Amino acid sequence: MTVMLCPDGAPEWMRDPGDVWRRAATMEKRVDAQEARIIDLSMPRQVPRSLWESCIRHVYEPFRERGMILQIDVHDSLASDGGRNVNVHGLATLRRIDGDGFAKRKERTWNDWLRERDGRTVREMVAERLTAFCRDHGIDYAADARANAERDRPSPEPELPRWNWEAAKRTGTPTEALAALQHHRRLRKEWEAAKAELDATNTEIIVIERARRSRRGSCVSPARAAEKAAARRDRRAAVLRAWHDGAWIDAAAVAEIVRARYDDRRDCLWLDLRDGSSLIDTGDAIHFRGRITAAAAMETAAAAERHGWREVKVWGDRAYRDEVTIACQLCGITVTNHRLSPQAQARLDRLVAEKEATLSERPLGQGAPWTPPVSSLDVYRRLRDNRREQPEANQPEPTGNDLAESSPAYRPRSARARERGSPNQK
Repeated sequence: MTVMLCPDGAPEWMRDPGDVWRRAATMEKRVDAQEARIIDLSMPRQVPRSLWESCIRHVYEPFRERGMILQIDVHDSLASDGGRNVNVHGLATLRRIDGDGFAKRKERTWNDWLRERDGRTVREMVAERLTAFCRDHGIDYAADARANAERDRPSPEPELPRWNWEAAKRTGTPTEALAALQHHRRLRKEWEAAKAELDATNTEIIVIERARRSRRGSCVSPARAAEKAAARRDRRAAVLRAWHDGAWIDAAAVAEIVRARYDDRRDCLWLDLRDGSSLIDTGDAIHFRGRITAAAAMETAAAAERHGWREVKVWGDRAYRDEVTIACQLCGITVTNHRLSPQAQARLDRLVAEKEATLSERPLGQGAPWTPPVSSLDVYRRLRDNRREQPEANQPEPTGNDLAESSPAYRPRSARARERGSPNQK
C-alpha cells in the first residue's frame, strides 16, 4: 500500500513516486548527497486496515503543510508473537516546490524543526496526532513519545548491516555485533515474560481487592481522617452520643424504627426498621442489612448526621449507593466516593425542586407537594430544641411514677442490663 502526500497546488507529476525521486536525484550534484528524509511510524494493531490511509493522512499532515512531498509505504508482516507487524515507512523530500520543479536549495529550516530537542518535538507531535485519531474513531490506544528507558522498557534492537549475517553463514560463527543482537533478543524475551507475569499478578490483586470490598457489604463511613480516628478510639461512646446526646428519643414519634437494642459484646447499636431492614451503628461506620428503601436511606443519613459527619464514603452495590447518596445530599452531607447515575441524579433534582417549592410556599406544577420524611434525627432535633427552650428551674424532678407512665423511649440496652433487670429498660 502506497500513499502520496503533496502540498496544495503541486504539479500532477509529483503524485508519481518514480517521477518524484528521479527529479530529486537530478537536483543533487554530489554522488553521496542525501535525496530524502526517513519518517517511519508503527501502526497500532488496534487500527483496522480500512482506516490505515485516513490515519496516515492525519498523522503526516503537518509535514505536508510545511511543503514536503511524502511517499508512504505500508508493510504488513507477521510478528514473532503471531500478531501483525504493520510498519509505515515515509520518505520526505528535502526541497520545496518551485514552479514546475524543485527549488535549487534545500530547505534547511526543516532540519532545524526535525532535530529540535533531539527529535522529541516531532515524536510528541506524531504521538499526539495518532492518539487523537484513535480517540475520534473509538479505538482504545494511546501513543507514548517517551523513550523506552523512560518507560522501563528494553531498548530497541540495533540495526545491523547485512554482511553480519552473510559472514556468520560463511564462517559458522556469529560476528560480535550479531552475538550482541542475539543476547539482546534473549533479554527482551525474558523481560516480556516477566511483564506478562506482573500483569497477571496485578489483575489478580484487583480481583482480590474487589472481592474484599464486596465482603465489606453496604455501609457508610466518615470520609475525613480526623472523624475516623475519633470514632475508632471509642466506638461505644460515639454510638451513645450519636443516639441520644443526653436526651432519649421518643419511640412513638419515629415511625420507621421498630426496635433499638445495644449489643454490649460487639459495641454496636441495632436499629430494626419497619421495612424489615436493619442498621448496625458501630460508631465508626453504619452498616446496612436488608433491601434498601428510601426510608432506610433517610435513617442511614440521619445516623450519619447525628455523628456529625459532613463528608462520608458509601460502600455497596449501585442501588444502595444511589439511594443513600440522595438521602445524604438532601441532609446536606457530601458523598466523596460515589457519583449518581443519570436516573438517580434526575430523581434527586426533582426532590430538591419539590423541596424548594414547598419551602417557598409556591404551588408545584405537577405531583404532590414534597414532604420531608420523619427520621429519628428530626425527632431528636425537636426534643433537643424543646429542652433548650424550657428553663432548668421550671423543670420538675421526675418521679418513679412519671418515668413508668412516660411514653416508650428507645434507650440503648445491653445484655447485662437486661439480666440485672435494670429499671432503665424499655
